[in-house]
Amino acid sequence: MKKFIKNAPHLKEPWNKHAFELLVLVGSRAWQAWGNGVGIEWRNIADGLQISPFKTAGGEIPRYEQKPVILGDNQLAELANWHIATDEQHSIKLIQCGELSQEKITALCLHLATTTKAEIVELVDGVTLSQIENLSGYIQRLREQGEEAETAKIIAQASESKGESIKPNNLSPYIEKRTESGKTGLYRIIPKLDKDTGEIIERVQWLSDVVDVVGIGRSESESYLVLQWQLENSQEKVTEALPLGDIGEREGWRTLKNRGLKVTSNATLKNELADYLQTTGDRKLWTITNATGWQNGAYLLPNGEVIGEPDSPVLFRSQSAGFVGYQVKGTLESWQNEIGQYAKGNASMMLGVACALSAPLIHLLEADSFGVHLFGGSTSGKTTTANIAASIYGHPEITRVSWNATALGLSNEAAARNDGFLVMDEIGQGANKKHAEQTAYTLFNGIGKVQGAKDGGNREVNRWRIMAFSTGEIDLEGYLSQAGIKTNAGQLVRLLNIPITSATQFHHFKDGKSHADHLNQASKKHYGAIGREWITWLISNQGDLVNIYQQIKNKWLARLPQDASPQVQRVASRFAVLETALTLSSHLTLWAVVESAEALLHCFNEWVNVYGLHSREEMQVIEQVSGWLLANAEGRFIHYPLNVHQPTIHNIAGYRMTLTENNDIEHFYLYPMAFEEAINGNPKEQACQILLDKGILKKGNEKGYKYMTKLPHKIDPKRTRCYLLYPVIELENSKEET
Repeated sequence: MKKFIKNAPHLKEPWNKHAFELLVLVGSRAWQAWGNGVGIEWRNIADGLQISPFKTAGGEIPRYEQKPVILGDNQLAELANWHIATDEQHSIKLIQCGELSQEKITALCLHLATTTKAEIVELVDGVTLSQIENLSGYIQRLREQGEEAETAKIIAQASESKGESIKPNNLSPYIEKRTESGKTGLYRIIPKLDKDTGEIIERVQWLSDVVDVVGIGRSESESYLVLQWQLENSQEKVTEALPLGDIGEREGWRTLKNRGLKVTSNATLKNELADYLQTTGDRKLWTITNATGWQNGAYLLPNGEVIGEPDSPVLFRSQSAGFVGYQVKGTLESWQNEIGQYAKGNASMMLGVACALSAPLIHLLEADSFGVHLFGGSTSGKTTTANIAASIYGHPEITRVSWNATALGLSNEAAARNDGFLVMDEIGQGANKKHAEQTAYTLFNGIGKVQGAKDGGNREVNRWRIMAFSTGEIDLEGYLSQAGIKTNAGQLVRLLNIPITSATQFHHFKDGKSHADHLNQASKKHYGAIGREWITWLISNQGDLVNIYQQIKNKWLARLPQDASPQVQRVASRFAVLETALTLSSHLTLWAVVESAEALLHCFNEWVNVYGLHSREEMQVIEQVSGWLLANAEGRFIHYPLNVHQPTIHNIAGYRMTLTENNDIEHFYLYPMAFEEAINGNPKEQACQILLDKGILKKGNEKGYKYMTKLPHKIDPKRTRCYLLYPVIELENSKEET
């Protein structure tokens, strides 16, 4: 006898024929919830789903345009007799009202899989309208896998005829951690029901090593899954932030395998694993960053090590070129005994340690990035000083970087050492001087280049604050000038060029060589401990940092003469950062505060001897113009009074006035093009004002020609306008010591 198939209640209502999403009230209270269209439960559901009500007179209970399909207990008991949805309806929302057993859910899924074309099927709670389960994938698998559908059919029949409680959870594929044949990992389990015995037989498929989802992560521009696993034959755990866009993709699997996670090569099983990772585990939020340093109240070292307890979990996802060098060897006490006590009393060595300890202070004091370039002869102790400074945080040779780096490589390295210390090798080892100039600029710029992302938009921009320490046989300005590169004055107050002061305190060592040999060897045996102790102390003692720094800064600024340039004042403020670091870390270095202050003052005075107390731009312009006049006075100027024996001049720059009617001192009239040559690319307005202020350039008296003067009529009847310069016989003494 042919079975008669009926339309489920309300299926043929006009609204449902055209509804994109079919609503179905399902469960033991489905009919009560409906309440003939005015039930309180249905009204709450309709309002929650924003279904429009018919217009009603005031005080009437609202009725709604859409009527849901109703599947109460009677309909669920005879599912095979009902059409639940039309072929046009591809989205179904099942709203659970009252009790709905797992057996009935399984039977309902089988019925929808075999009688409808629905692609999206969602089971939601009738009270909160929150999702209980997304059934779409299960229904699709029932359509695709005949054997699994047959199992579901047996379950449905058993539920209807015998009332047996066979949980579909136990007969649907699932993933769990287990050990099979001595191999622990994640396995996909496929239960099968033996039709003859009723026993459940499991088919087991290996997916990967055990991997846990320990959180979700976010950076400025991406979202991540934070995964953790233990390396084979190791106690080490790996924590990896994998971009969501790489989950299930070739790039993602390659990343995980490269970090030591073994994963199946079966593409279908990889997809199952990818889905599992995205829907399980801890969902607490992590901060994912490409920069080290201060993050969420803790401090990240370039090897990813976290010092302190962050306010929320944080993970460093990038990598420093020298990350393996950020380890600990020895103890704080061994560093004090083998390095600290022998560096004491030697100003340049103490300066190097001050630079290292200042690195994590820069952010806390909201100071700018800066660095020190220590220069001097080949046996003056530069390498020893650099090794001592680098030993604060790690192995001195492994953590050192090269001056001969690309701008992109250096910006990545600076971000990977944000709020940290960067020791650079001898500047002379950088074969390309243009590279050295770009390195100096990039290092203290604090922000990387904007780069496009392959999927559109831009990549996250690198930002950093850094403390740098480098060495060389000559200063940066002199090194770059060998290639005709002019150093920006701003660079010279960011990277302080300080001549090295060779060690004089050898302590119990017989001479400087024995002293240096010991320190070089000790720096490779005792490193990393003092830096971690220092950062740990800073985390707990940030309250008075700014006040202490301000007091020390005021002391440094008070030492300067009133006419000291703003650039020199900035340098004094940077030495105040260095002194703040040594003052607060005296319990770690075991150096007296007064002794540290004297060492830094000595180094500052050495810097002043090179740089001077006035504006570097002024000195550069004055030195440039004075040098040009000295070099060209004989060969390119027409002497006045005229000298009949003067050789013919082919490239005349102007007139040299050696004798004047009013006994004026010797001076020069420079044609405009010669003046441009004399200032050598310096901004003309700025150069003219500097020369005018210093009495080198005579002010003009014509409107519109502030810096130019007409040639005397007796020399040039046309009165050509020139620049009138008085050469500096001796530059004012601008390099006094403080």
